[in-house]
Amino acid sequence: MKNNKLSKELSNVEVYELASKLLRKYGQDAPVFASLQAGEKLRNGDMIGYRIWKRLVMLVDGVFEKTNLEQNCLH
Repeated sequence: MKNNKLSKELSNVEVYELASKLLRKYGQDAPVFASLQAGEKLRNGDMIGYRIWKRLVMLVDGVFEKTNLEQNCLH
């Protein structure tokens, strides 16, 4: 994904659009990909990029967390 060069603050709308693209491209692996990107940004000292990718991790991971809860409902 070309957005791994993020270095400026993004609006909420832009972050949600990126999360949607991540989910379409990587599916259930999207949280893993986003987490790897966040780690790379942190290692390089890019705190803005790190925060953006951590937001993406939380968004895409939350999608699957909610889905799994609904699937496990007994009633």
